Amino acid sequence: MATHLNSRTRSVSSSSSSPPAKRQKITVVPSSSPPAKRQKITVVPFEASIPRRTLLSSSRWVNKVPHDIWVHQILHPFLDLRALATVGRCNTFFEEYWKYVLKQNVIRVPEGCPTMNQAIDLAVVFSERNECTTENPVRVEVGEGVHVMVGVVHPNDDENNHTTNVSCSNITIVGKGKSNTAIYGGFIVHGKQNVKIEQLTVKNEAGFGLLCVGSGTTVDVTECCFNKCRSYGMFAREGATATATRCDFIENGECGVVSGGANTKFRLNDSTAHHNKMHGVLAFAHAAVDLHGTKTDIHSNRGDGMCAIMNAKVNIHLSPKHNTTHDNGGENRERRDGGSIANINTDGTFTHVGDVEEDEE
Repeated sequence: MATHLNSRTRSVSSSSSSPPAKRQKITVVPSSSPPAKRQKITVVPFEASIPRRTLLSSSRWVNKVPHDIWVHQILHPFLDLRALATVGRCNTFFEEYWKYVLKQNVIRVPEGCPTMNQAIDLAVVFSERNECTTENPVRVEVGEGVHVMVGVVHPNDDENNHTTNVSCSNITIVGKGKSNTAIYGGFIVHGKQNVKIEQLTVKNEAGFGLLCVGSGTTVDVTECCFNKCRSYGMFAREGATATATRCDFIENGECGVVSGGANTKFRLNDSTAHHNKMHGVLAFAHAAVDLHGTKTDIHSNRGDGMCAIMNAKVNIHLSPKHNTTHDNGGENRERRDGGSIANINTDGTFTHVGDVEEDEE
């Protein structure tokens, strides 16, 4: 009995340690066919024809689909950038494509991100990953139509309703033209450099259009319109530097342009400020505003055209004969409490408003 058990044990042991038999081709001859037409049919095991590892790999089926089909028919319609970043952790192909998208350094609204708020948040990720610079900023391209800000609401401060913080430096936000792209909401830039906003309209019925705050902050706005904001169109304060080129500040609830605080600089190039409910341009508390360009036109505001108070300066880099400001409800050029308004001549000399008669109505 023991001998019989030992023999069975050795038999099982030897069979378990021996390599598995190789899979063989199986030949099937259909019996229903006539003898003369019978053919051999060879059936190859599934695993033998396609390695198991290939079944888990995306390389074969991905590469058979043209790149443009992937981008325009599959990825863009069904995956925004946030979803693409998520699926990239699960699939090597999508991870490679996510890295490719990052290198492009472009975020599109609404194709890549459905809202402006998400695009601005994602821009921080792009900026950090790509180490963006002045020469290579992250670019947020905003499509045609109206884009509503969800906004950050601060307690007891209605002015910040429907605004979003631009939280990275070296960023360009560009629309399809101020007649085609509209942002319903406002922007805040605090302590960031090389922030550019171009070719769009900003309308914030709950607060301001653009607030630039803090020493070292630099913001350039080109070919934009700040229209019907509840308070002011654009405000630079506390040492910020802002430039508006070929921009319009129209029908805002308070002033079109405001510059306040020591070392704050605001430059207007070929820009207009009109039909605002208070002043067209206001400078206060040691701030400066410089006006350039023969297309600069400040008119039809309910308050003053230009107002400089509390030791602030408005410098007009135009001929004294240029009709810079006119037809305003208050004074065209108002200065008080140490404020000054002067035309800066080409030779570096200046002419104070008190000596100018051409612009006075």
